[in-house]
Amino acid sequence: MKIVVDTSSLLSLEFMEILEDSFEITEVYITNTVEAELKEIASFKDEKSRLAKNVLKLVSEGKIKYIYIKKEEFSKYLSRNVDAGEASCLALCIMENISLLITDDADAAYSLGRIAMHERIKIRICVAVLKELIKAGKITKLEATKKMKNLIKQRSWEGGVLEVLVMKYIEENDM
Repeated sequence: MKIVVDTSSLLSLEFMEILEDSFEITEVYITNTVEAELKEIASFKDEKSRLAKNVLKLVSEGKIKYIYIKKEEFSKYLSRNVDAGEASCLALCIMENISLLITDDADAAYSLGRIAMHERIKIRICVAVLKELIKAGKITKLEATKKMKNLIKQRSWEGGVLEVLVMKYIEENDM
C-alpha cells in the first residue's frame, strides 16, 4: 500500500517509534516541500528537531520515497488552512494515483476533504498507520494504545479534535 505523509504525521509516527515498522506494510512518499519543512525543523535543538533528523536519515537512505512537486502543481490547493506541505501532498496523491494521505492537520484535512473525496483519496491521521500495524500483527493493541495516549500528551492534543479522533480509533478497535 502506498501512502503520502505530511510533515506533522511523519514526526508523530517517528515519535511513536513506528515509522520504520510502517515500511513493512506501506511505501511512504513525501514531497520536496515536506523535506524542506523537515530540514527547517531539524535546524533547531529540541525533541522535534531530533525526530526530523531521524526522518531525514530515512529519506536519504531511500526508505521514504521522495518526489519533486512544482509549486504551480499544488498552489491551487493553498488556503488559510492549508500550507504548502499539505497542498503538495494532495497534489502528489493526485499525480501518482495514491489513494491515502496521512496528515495530522485537522484544519487542512477538512479544507481538502471535498477535493480528496472527488479524487477518491482518503485522508487519515497518523494513528491509521498504527491501526494497520495492529492488523498486520506488528504491534499489540495494548502497545498501540500506550503509544497513542503518549502521543496525545506529548503533542499537546488534549482537549482538541485530534485527541477525539485518536480516542475514536482506540474505542473502535476495543484497545
